Amino acid sequence: MKKIEWRSYFPYKEPRDLQVEAIDKICDFLQSDKKFFILEAGTGVGKSAIGLTAAKVNSYLNSNTFSEEFNPGNYFITTQKILQEQYVKDFSSDGIKSIKSSSNYNCRFHKKNTCAQSMRVLRAAEKGSRFWNTCAFRCPYKIEKNEFLDSQLSVTNFPYFLAESTYAKKIQPRNLLVIDEAHNIVNEMSKFVEISFTENFCKKFLNIQFIKTTNQKEAIEWVIEKYHPKLRSKFSFMKKKLEEMNISEKMDQFISLSRQFELIDKHMCKVNRFLQNYSEENWVLNLVEGKKLEFKPVDVSHFCESMLFNFGKKVIMMSATILNKDGFCQTMGIKPDDCEYINIESPFKKSNRPILFFPVGKMSKSNIDKSLPLMADAVDKILKNHTGEKGIIHCHTFKIAKYLKDNVRSDRLLIHNSENRDAVLSKHKKIKKASVLLSPSMTEGVDLAGECSRFQILCKVPYPYLGDKIVNKRMKKWSWWYPLQTCKTIIQSVGRSVRNKEDYAVTYILDEDWEYFYSRNKNFLSKDFKSCIK
Repeated sequence: MKKIEWRSYFPYKEPRDLQVEAIDKICDFLQSDKKFFILEAGTGVGKSAIGLTAAKVNSYLNSNTFSEEFNPGNYFITTQKILQEQYVKDFSSDGIKSIKSSSNYNCRFHKKNTCAQSMRVLRAAEKGSRFWNTCAFRCPYKIEKNEFLDSQLSVTNFPYFLAESTYAKKIQPRNLLVIDEAHNIVNEMSKFVEISFTENFCKKFLNIQFIKTTNQKEAIEWVIEKYHPKLRSKFSFMKKKLEEMNISEKMDQFISLSRQFELIDKHMCKVNRFLQNYSEENWVLNLVEGKKLEFKPVDVSHFCESMLFNFGKKVIMMSATILNKDGFCQTMGIKPDDCEYINIESPFKKSNRPILFFPVGKMSKSNIDKSLPLMADAVDKILKNHTGEKGIIHCHTFKIAKYLKDNVRSDRLLIHNSENRDAVLSKHKKIKKASVLLSPSMTEGVDLAGECSRFQILCKVPYPYLGDKIVNKRMKKWSWWYPLQTCKTIIQSVGRSVRNKEDYAVTYILDEDWEYFYSRNKNFLSKDFKSCIK
């Protein structure tokens, strides 16, 4: 195995010692027979720069080789668009190209349309017309997509990658696949393959009776015998109607019908895949408010291989919260002996990120109502102790967030719902006032560097919801799964506020149940995390 002189590929002036350690290991991996490499690295190690360097080294190693199975180049996949944009911001000078769905781009001809809308109209447009020429040769989405496909360094997000590789099939396997925030792979795969059947769709589009059942056998029989045949029939009818429609007279109607057809097309593909892969033991059924049937997969390892890992000859997965390498591999069907692994702790000073445990009450279901007033008093005192400083309160549930908003007398608190989350986060970052975010859902993908957060509060040990059937089935399948998910959320939450080596913030854990959880599950927590607990 030869020594790779990789420093010329590094995107910054000098790599840190921890980055040198990781890249040296990856260079050896790229020359080995193993397919998978897991990099578990704490905040501040600089995983993105490591991934980019690995991609450039991989291109160098494969510059004189040809493979019919794998194209030259490298894919980067992130779990969130904000992380995707960060890659472009940091590495645009290195030639990295990004793509999002066509609904994120505006048409140059029909100014009010997105590219997604105009591409539907294009199906029936006259070839050579101004509109056709604009869409064919100057479409912003198509231009960026071609740049993405032609680049050796291409970044996108999970939903786009999975949809494009499954439906459009323009994304082809490459020599290297780099997956950032890899601890979310199972969730992303599950979201993509899970399927729902709604009462509204049955009545308005298929004209069939919706079945309200919690019996899985009854539900799958209904899908096979009633739903699926009617869906195929509706698909054929709409396809014919679109082909016959005069779009010059009914543009708006055509766009609307085209969108419906596109959704039905994708839905039918999803139903077909679901029926091909269905087995009673690996799927759970939920009846949501009597109006929607949901089928969710328990074990997604089969899908990971066929829909994700097959798109890289080699796969590098990066995350700060792997926590259990064998368990991580098991949930994705990776053979441990086909996988290299390295763990690198955060380089940030422990004194800059202390974790303080102040038990104020048990926040379990049976005790939460009694503990909430004590929680509100404690939060009030912490806010006064951090007068003039911004922070975040991780509530875990909307119930806790709402209670604190109603009972903590402070105009500093900013609460959000599922629709205005990003707007509230942006307001918090921009205003001069020492605001404090009150959130049940900002444990990941949120950067509160510097003055954006000097303290954070964890109100409750963030256990997955036991009322969720998928949670219960995964707990039974893998005994370590439930506490591991909890540990991941805790570590991700604590990582929101200290984002660079000069940064500092204090974390308060107020749930009395933390002591019991920690004593039983400390083996899942990294040495770095445990050393910050005071």
